[in-house]
Amino acid sequence: MLTELTNEVMDSMLVNQYIGRIGCAADNRILIEPVMYYYDGHAILGLTREGTKTQLLRKNPHVAFEIDEMISPGLWHSVVIEGLFEELQGDDRDYALYLLEHRKIPVFAGEKMGYPGEKEPVDHNVVYPVVYRIQIQSKTGRCYTHSLT
Repeated sequence: MLTELTNEVMDSMLVNQYIGRIGCAADNRILIEPVMYYYDGHAILGLTREGTKTQLLRKNPHVAFEIDEMISPGLWHSVVIEGLFEELQGDDRDYALYLLEHRKIPVFAGEKMGYPGEKEPVDHNVVYPVVYRIQIQSKTGRCYTHSLT
């Protein structure tokens, strides 16, 4: 039987998961990728490197985000979010990085994070991540249970 999840269950799932999938589309291209994230109760926060995903999201900020939890083949939960991608700067960026790092989400192993506008580093292990927020426009959740009786 397929049932709707309550907001409380969806929020609990979003808080307790670390990996979701982000879906974006632009220029006749669709991309779905796994991402590590932090849910602050209002938005999805994340970071990534420059690449295809950021290029698509800058062209079309409409995004889908999904998490799921499969307990057994007959019991699973899923949350799907539709929202808007927004690159963070300044204090918003710093605070999002703080939340991501303190949640023990690995940033980029063995690398130091730099900030846009800094002088070019001598150390080539410095990366400049794109820190983003997904402003939630809609959130839906489903639970599937199948009884073997």
